[in-house]
Amino acid sequence: MKNQLIATNIPKANILLDEQVFSQPDPGLICGPHYHDEIELLAITKGPIEIVINEKKHIADTGDVVFVSSRIPHATYKPGDICRYILVQYRQEYYLSDDNNAGKYFNRFVQNSVTPFAILKDKFLFSLIEHVLEEYKYKKTAWDFAIKGALFSITAELCRQGAISSGDGTTTADVEKIRPALSFIEENYYRDITLEEVSAVQNLNPSYFCRIFKRASGQSFVDYLNFVRVCKSEKLLATGNESIISVSYDVGFSSVSYFNRVFKKYKNCTPTAYRKAQYTVLK
Repeated sequence: MKNQLIATNIPKANILLDEQVFSQPDPGLICGPHYHDEIELLAITKGPIEIVINEKKHIADTGDVVFVSSRIPHATYKPGDICRYILVQYRQEYYLSDDNNAGKYFNRFVQNSVTPFAILKDKFLFSLIEHVLEEYKYKKTAWDFAIKGALFSITAELCRQGAISSGDGTTTADVEKIRPALSFIEENYYRDITLEEVSAVQNLNPSYFCRIFKRASGQSFVDYLNFVRVCKSEKLLATGNESIISVSYDVGFSSVSYFNRVFKKYKNCTPTAYRKAQYTVLK
């Protein structure tokens, strides 16, 4: 399994767009296990197609839109004689507000996908992807800007379907209030950090701090701390020789079993499976 580096073919829109047809008479592999920083959409124009996520098989058929979140290991197969789909790969942060990028990992946390994978039966979303392909094929005046505009609509529809988070409810004022806490977490994630300690950084009551943090991020302070720790563990798992137990302690988890549960929550695979994949983590 490898980390796939995506080269955009529409620079002004920062996306990779392609129409792929597989017509061999026998079933077979389309793309082996891999992951990438971009989200992936497959609009199936002729199915079926099989997607494997965390060793589980899923079948999508004609008219479906397959959504795969960023950094989720996946593979695709052709279970029948023929399959055809439109492929779209792009980084969602380019199409979501970047005003709240207060910490190195905060924006990723806020925009973290609600689901790592979904098969969406959404005719409007399907038509938007078809429109993007049509613009790319015929290249009428300002076609690249038209594609960029359509990507905003596609991203909005994914938010409405619950595939990705729009960060609704997050205000700049709330983020500014917790900015010192974000910096403190970045500098101290590897040790035991208490709620009282973090809230004291800003001289806030712990209960009030929790409310502000929840309002700013949509999740709890503990969720964010664990998210940062998981992000920090990626490179250690990919490039180091430390045991899983050592990695868990190095990034601040007090229990390897808890580390395994949290890691799987965010990466949809265990730390051991992640290491076996020999990822090259991009930061």
